[in-house]
Amino acid sequence: MKGDESMTNLQIRQTNSADVILPMTEAAAADWYRQQGMQIFYHQGHYWKQTKFGFYEPINLLARLTAKQATCPKKIHLGFRASLCEADAATANGSIPIHLLSDVESYNLQSLSANRRNHLKRCHKRAQILQLLSPDLLEEQGYDVFYSATIRFGGKVIPKKVYLSQLAKHLPSKQRYVFAGLINDKLGGYMTTYVVDGTAYIERALLATEALSAYIGTGLVFEFVQACRRSGKIREIVYGYHTPKDPALSTFKEGMGFPVRHIPAKVAVHPLIDPIFRWRYSSAYYFLTGKYPMAGKK
Repeated sequence: MKGDESMTNLQIRQTNSADVILPMTEAAAADWYRQQGMQIFYHQGHYWKQTKFGFYEPINLLARLTAKQATCPKKIHLGFRASLCEADAATANGSIPIHLLSDVESYNLQSLSANRRNHLKRCHKRAQILQLLSPDLLEEQGYDVFYSATIRFGGKVIPKKVYLSQLAKHLPSKQRYVFAGLINDKLGGYMTTYVVDGTAYIERALLATEALSAYIGTGLVFEFVQACRRSGKIREIVYGYHTPKDPALSTFKEGMGFPVRHIPAKVAVHPLIDPIFRWRYSSAYYFLTGKYPMAGKK
């Protein structure tokens, strides 16, 4: 990589360092969410959070509760969901549709499709994947990546001042791990992650359009999994929801070794809003319940 000398003032870690990813306990995660202003509830031996107004779920989505534990922490609610343990899976009335790597220990190049292996080789030639230990690089160059990615997907662009004020939610910390892809010292993309107990979650990935040809997205995911594998404390990694409306994204995730899994769950949606939810927000309804509304059904 060119220009290494200019990177010496940034706190980074090479991705071949051992034991760089450590899980939070549920209690620690609860404190972390409280610091972000989120409502947290302790219920039936687990911590829960309010995700949207009136909707609740355990802070560790794949905690796999017993049927007795899988009840909403608030009597009055619009909906909730909780993954179920194997012993009580038969009581499930829904599922959590995700891309899940469940064999972290064995993950290697052969876990990738041939196409993704080729892309990873190109990434290693063109870019450097690093773990960020400070916010410096994101504060300096993160907005350009955000802007490029947002324009590409037709999203709403926020001013740089607002981006920087919101950046605290995505900065490297004891709770959140950030991996970055650099091309000649320039930030091409970054990915935020966190780990609760034995489950890691790939939270957010932003890639600059001009960096796509370097396949940084492939490199970020692969190196994060390797860091989790080296830690020896992580048994599974969640790479977002299954997205039927975006088959290309699902194909990418499957090619990275993250097949679609429907985790048995107890789910509920208030009957007064269920029909509207199904009709107007079909993707969100699918993420919540694992049930995709039939086309044309209202």
